[in-house]
Amino acid sequence: MKKRNKYTLLLIAFLCLLYYLYPYKIEAIGYYHKIWAHRVNSIEKLNSAVNYFEGIELDLVYNSDKNYFDVNHPPTKSINLHFEEYLNNLEKEKFPYLWLDIKNIKKENAKTILVKLVTFFKAKRYPLNKVLIESKNAKELPIFEKSGFKTIYYLPYELHKKDSLTLAKEILKIKKVILQQPNIAISSSFKDYNILKKEFPKHPKYIWALVKPIHFNHLKIRKILKDESVKIVLLNYHSFRGNR
Repeated sequence: MKKRNKYTLLLIAFLCLLYYLYPYKIEAIGYYHKIWAHRVNSIEKLNSAVNYFEGIELDLVYNSDKNYFDVNHPPTKSINLHFEEYLNNLEKEKFPYLWLDIKNIKKENAKTILVKLVTFFKAKRYPLNKVLIESKNAKELPIFEKSGFKTIYYLPYELHKKDSLTLAKEILKIKKVILQQPNIAISSSFKDYNILKKEFPKHPKYIWALVKPIHFNHLKIRKILKDESVKIVLLNYHSFRGNR
């Protein structure tokens, strides 16, 4: 009996590991076209992810001193991976959708960031309409939209945890942004989906559903994927190399 229990536990552990590494999660069956890989912040992970997903999300920090984009998600320690080097490792003529979470767009550097991105992508003949620029600083995004990029407003975090008064104020701010920028999409965690569905039922949404290997959110994630206003859902992707 003890031996059988041991084998059962090993089998369960193996299946959990397989699920952890397998790119096509069961909750996304039928909606894989809406699934992109989250936090693809290394060349190794990039080269793996493009074999399974039409789009990838990565994090960029603009280094104004050295005038380059660092592929990194602070506070994780930087490996000094330049965005140019990152994309140069893509196969020629392979253009996955790119969701760029640019961590430090602000008034002082927005135009510089825009010019650098446009120059780089045009030199590579990369279609700008396949590049999404995401920022918490929505007021700096119109110049990116005018240049041909898609733009995403990264909403305040954990709306579902805010008290009713604070939430009402945040919703008003978001609605003001949308009124001023009707083509801007909104992005948030799947934990805030019910709020977004209620307040912005038809507005384009980009959602990240980052869950543990064993979780109980399958039905909620499927509900989100079925929503036509949800354009993309980011899920965890763990490659054998380059996870960071």
